Amino acid sequence: MRRMSWLAALVLALGVGACSPEADVPAWSVAQAERPLIDGARVSETVWTTQRPPGGEYDTIRLHRYRAGAKPVASLLFLPGTNMNASAALTDERHNLWLYLAARGIDVFALDYRTNAVPPASDIGRLGEMKGWTSDLFMSDVRAARDLMLRETRDVPVFVSGFSRGAFFAYMLAGEDATLAGVIALDGSFKAAVPEPYDEPAALAALAAKGTWASDVGGRRGWDARQALMDAAAENPASPALEPGFADVGAQLASVLQKSWGPGGLANPEGGVSRPQILAILMRAYDRFYPAIQDIEMKRMVGQANDPATALDDGWGHLALPVLAFSSTGMGAGWQANVRHSAEASGSKDVTVTVLDAYGHLDVLVAETAPELVFQPMRDWIAARAGR
Repeated sequence: MRRMSWLAALVLALGVGACSPEADVPAWSVAQAERPLIDGARVSETVWTTQRPPGGEYDTIRLHRYRAGAKPVASLLFLPGTNMNASAALTDERHNLWLYLAARGIDVFALDYRTNAVPPASDIGRLGEMKGWTSDLFMSDVRAARDLMLRETRDVPVFVSGFSRGAFFAYMLAGEDATLAGVIALDGSFKAAVPEPYDEPAALAALAAKGTWASDVGGRRGWDARQALMDAAAENPASPALEPGFADVGAQLASVLQKSWGPGGLANPEGGVSRPQILAILMRAYDRFYPAIQDIEMKRMVGQANDPATALDDGWGHLALPVLAFSSTGMGAGWQANVRHSAEASGSKDVTVTVLDAYGHLDVLVAETAPELVFQPMRDWIAARAGR
């Protein structure tokens, strides 16, 4: 499969500053009182929920806190990638960054976007409210989550991190919040090292003509077929394949993921970097829909050092806080350049960029070597900047 351009890859993986946060004090309620994540776990989970403006059927977000008992070294706000959410589908520390950090003294607060409230059985043609689910609206949710984290945190430095699209939001928050102690971008960028031309009016017109304001992670395979493949590989990767030509369903999923974004772009299970079963457990928990309007906003924003159409990127280029970035090689040289450029041109005088050789995009979160190459270095970096 031919390698995608960095911009096409960015649209698949991400989405779309010093603006003044609006007065926003949501009424959070406890959806799940603190309890061990699983029986015998040393990490516990608490979940809060709140209704968000404008108050539509799906205008709800949730914030999960993962922590161990002792006073933490720091607190971290984590912003997931496209179609991801904050539920711990993977409950072992070696394949879940949040649990790894929580068990080692970092309280993790992870956000469920509004997309998590949309039932997967929804008719995509009836999700017109997603036309208004812009980057500005989602950033208001990020700020609300940040404020709850600050109220619940235990007098320690606070950091923000995001994976893929979540890195966009993390850079935006870092650009407007000088109280943060650092930002960590996990295989995500904010600005293009070499911008590509983009016709935003034409893209908006095409989206309006189509009249479908949500993207569907099921893609050409279809949601039901996607979930069937993920479920089968998650339950038993050695079970029979769902299509001919594969030794088992684990090999089938490995082949699909290995090729879907170009060779090793999305993940590198055939290279032994990650396991099909772990990838399946992670991916079957995805939210089905995401607002397509943000892809258009992102493509406009990424090609300009300071996009005049928004205040969300005003702080980039002037960051005073430390920046840590991890970049996979599987997504290609253009992707790596963007991850590096976003960090090194951010304005920060304390920048660390780590390149993860042979990693695909999702491998950054679930590779067999991720604890050694990503999780522990991230924990050490946070502790050092927190003065602990």
